[in-house]
This record gives sequence, C-alpha cells and structure tokens, in this order.
Amino acid sequence: MVVVRKSALEEFEKVKKLVQEGFPDFDVRNLCVLLGRLGTYHYKKKSMLVGTERKLYNLLVENSYNPFTVYRWALLERVPDEIKFQLRNHYLSQKTASRLFFERRHETETSLQVDIKQLSLKIIKEM
Repeated sequence: MVVVRKSALEEFEKVKKLVQEGFPDFDVRNLCVLLGRLGTYHYKKKSMLVGTERKLYNLLVENSYNPFTVYRWALLERVPDEIKFQLRNHYLSQKTASRLFFERRHETETSLQVDIKQLSLKIIKEM
C-alpha cells in the first residue's frame, strides 16, 4: 500500500473548516494565538482551559488532531509563497520551512538596516 503524505497546509484548511462548523461565530484569524495556548496545554497541562478554549481543545482531540501539531500548521500558513510552494512539493520539511521563515524575517530587517545606514553615510559624505 502506498502512503501519500498530505500537505500540512491542506490539513490546516480542514481544521479551519472544522472550527468554523463547530464555532460559527469564532474569528478564525485569531486562531493561531489560541492554538498556541492549546498546544502548550496539551503537553504541559500547567494551566486551565475554560469556555471556548476547552471546547476547541475537545473538538480537536475528538477529531484526532494534536493541538500542538495544528499550531505548527497555523504557523506555516504565515510563511511566504515561495516557501509554501517548496513545502507543498515536499522539497522542505515543516521544521526547515519554519526555520527559513524565521531566519529570512530577521535577516531582512538587519540587512536592510545596514544598507540604509551605509547609503545615508554615503549621502552625508557627498554633501
């Protein structure tokens, strides 16, 4: 039997639909923050879940979803399109895609700052 690995992004879309069906008034855009708390609770159980958090946690567990895994999928939804493309085609693992996104986000800021500083110093010297 051939096992076809599903894309994390496709699985996260299924989870979002499941959440929308279970909680029609819930704002899915804020789901990542809530999933972070649920994922932490799933392994550490030091805090207490009440209300919507508890219901969402039970919904995920009843449908055989690990809340921490779903949180990682939610983080992958934020990555740039070129990394998503590589992830969908299985050129990158989820962990590598997350690491690349983190590095790229922080490298861009520092390299951009250095470039601006160098250009501004060059302009000042030319005056």
